[in-house]
Amino acid sequence: MSRQIDHARRAELAAAAFEVIRARGVQTSMSELADALGVKRPTLYFYFPDLGAVFDAVLDQMYRELAQAVVARMQAVSHPLDRLRAAAEATLAFHRERPQLIHGLLQVWSLGRRDVKAVLERERKNLEMARDALVADLRAGIARGDVARCNPERIVDLVLAVVSGVLVHQVLGISRSDEVMSELIARVIDPCRTPASRAGARRRGSVEPSRKSRR
Repeated sequence: MSRQIDHARRAELAAAAFEVIRARGVQTSMSELADALGVKRPTLYFYFPDLGAVFDAVLDQMYRELAQAVVARMQAVSHPLDRLRAAAEATLAFHRERPQLIHGLLQVWSLGRRDVKAVLERERKNLEMARDALVADLRAGIARGDVARCNPERIVDLVLAVVSGVLVHQVLGISRSDEVMSELIARVIDPCRTPASRAGARRRGSVEPSRKSRR
């Protein structure tokens, strides 16, 4: 009978291995990694045939945790535009709280020589699913009269593009995510509110005063 993979143990080892590689650099060998983790080499190879497999496991776990964080933030609000804002803010907060995550993933990826097309395709599918859900949510809001008439695809694409740009800036150490989000909310998200929803949002404190009113 073949040995069954303990997925909880695999996730635990992946997280620990990721930290070891991030600290020691991409030249860490599987033997060195096993010693650092305190496991036998056959055990490490059972869970990860190579260091690239560590990258895959960490990436999968990151997607799961990010999705959970975004969904939790979105479920706390009821308006489509607030959910769009929540998705953006949750994504930025997730990576802000893990400043070494993307850098470390790039290290492991480069060492594992992973297929860039496969990784980008995985990212594209995840992003496309999120985009479609957010666009559908805005369209439903327009139909109900909760959202002013707008182009949902362009609004969502713009928000996601800005979030992606801010994440790149965070990796490069050029981080002004709060200021960027304030501009995005004031210039893109809030103008899509109907007068009634704008008034309701102000009562809840989720809409900032316009620049003009703050002067």
